Amino acid sequence: MRVWTPQALYDAKPWVFVAVGVALAVGAMIWSLAAGLWTVFRGLLCFAGAALAIVGGATAQLRQDYRARSMWRRKTPP
Repeated sequence: MRVWTPQALYDAKPWVFVAVGVALAVGAMIWSLAAGLWTVFRGLLCFAGAALAIVGGATAQLRQDYRARSMWRRKTPP
């Protein structure tokens, strides 16, 4: 059985992914610029941040498209 998630938390999840991803990617870039070199760890942090931001953005877009389609289906007579 699935656990119920409050609507506000459900709506915020993709944006939290985007925010954390951007923070990781930008933080890794700033850290590398301050240190003067890229390391494998910083590169992986940047990659993971970009991936999180992309997944969060895609999730938000898919939810928006799904809601728009389902609302159109509810309002349109068969």
